[in-house]
Amino acid sequence: MAYTIEGARQVLSRTPDALTALIASISDEWLHAREAPDAWSPYEVCGHLLHIEQTDWIDRMRVILTHGDDHAFEPVDRAAGFARFAGWSVTDLTSAFTEVRQANLDELDRLVTTQDLLRRGQHPEFGVVTLSQLLATWVVHDLNHLHQAVKTMAKHYIDAVGPWRAYLPILDLP
Repeated sequence: MAYTIEGARQVLSRTPDALTALIASISDEWLHAREAPDAWSPYEVCGHLLHIEQTDWIDRMRVILTHGDDHAFEPVDRAAGFARFAGWSVTDLTSAFTEVRQANLDELDRLVTTQDLLRRGQHPEFGVVTLSQLLATWVVHDLNHLHQAVKTMAKHYIDAVGPWRAYLPILDLP
């Protein structure tokens, strides 16, 4: 499927509600579950999504629109949200994520046209990328982390499901 702004908005606009429905008002046992000692909990996924929403997608979009590939994007600290939002309630995290996401979608609508999608930027690791690739990555990043939270929660019951594990492939995903 080719990237379109309208198609991307269908996912991007729903992610805050999906995340909120998944993790708001659940017990700490679910919220802080980990599938491995170094894996992220659903709470940490939420903090990461908020941090990246505040510091990545729109900033990089502006770099492409303003500087093209003459100016490399700033590197992103993927774990910075853990410390930045330590102690925040899940309600505060999801509310802030919802607000920032809406502002970012409004900014996307104001600044980007279909003609801009082939404009290029400079990623510090990958080299030249297009605005379309950046924006498509924003969508897949959301889906990746929703999957991560769901998979972590599913694995919390890996032993409890008994023989039904044979029909639950999510439990055996790396």
